[in-house]
Amino acid sequence: MTAPFGLWRFKRLVVERRDFALEGLAPAFDGYRIAFLTDLHYSAVVPASWIRRAVETALDLRPHLVLLGGDFLSHSARYAERLPALLRPLTARDGVYAVLGNHDHYVGAELVRRALGAAGAVELWNRAVMIEREGGQLAVAGVGDLGYDVVDAEAAVAGVPRSVPRIVVSHDPDVFAYWPPSVRCDLMLSGHTHGGQAHLPILGPPYVPSQFGFRYLAGAVRESDRQLYVSRGIGLITAPIRWRCPAELTLVVLHPS
Repeated sequence: MTAPFGLWRFKRLVVERRDFALEGLAPAFDGYRIAFLTDLHYSAVVPASWIRRAVETALDLRPHLVLLGGDFLSHSARYAERLPALLRPLTARDGVYAVLGNHDHYVGAELVRRALGAAGAVELWNRAVMIEREGGQLAVAGVGDLGYDVVDAEAAVAGVPRSVPRIVVSHDPDVFAYWPPSVRCDLMLSGHTHGGQAHLPILGPPYVPSQFGFRYLAGAVRESDRQLYVSRGIGLITAPIRWRCPAELTLVVLHPS
């Protein structure tokens, strides 16, 4: 039995459109659409029907690229064998790329990696891919989980010319604070915090899994010449309850600065 008290069919999945200007982005990328899904947490708490709804919603956005921000599973490795069928429908012209999160390491990183491969998603494990449009380029990189893997910023963008704009996917937004100043990062996409999951009156979220408190709770953050976007995520790990913090699928739209 899955999420017996969740009433998931009545829950909100909000599409947050966020527009970002990147320095040096080629005109051919103006309006480039990225569907960012993170923190699915497929488990006894988050049913397959909810994951399918998120996938269908992402496809309706007609993205050029799909990025997956980690924490695909929670609690049990047995859900890994069912994950490929849920994610396989996700397609985009420029591919589907993923990083792992801390919960993927809890249940077994290699199991999740195999499931992602079977679904057609490519893991960006401290490496980047180049996307081209009419002679212009965009680098999309990913790093390992901050708590349970290796974050290697230099390796993640190795071989990417300094002039090429870069998007980095990191499950944990705290990586943004530790990113080396010498390594260009125009936009980082993260999840992990669930946006606090429950926003209590006056007090706000009772717990945020970050070293920096509410600094990277959710939404857009700009520090110096770098931008971060933290999604509230699609699933959750405890009781299926969100309070004033609905689940989120993010549509990132790029523009030249």
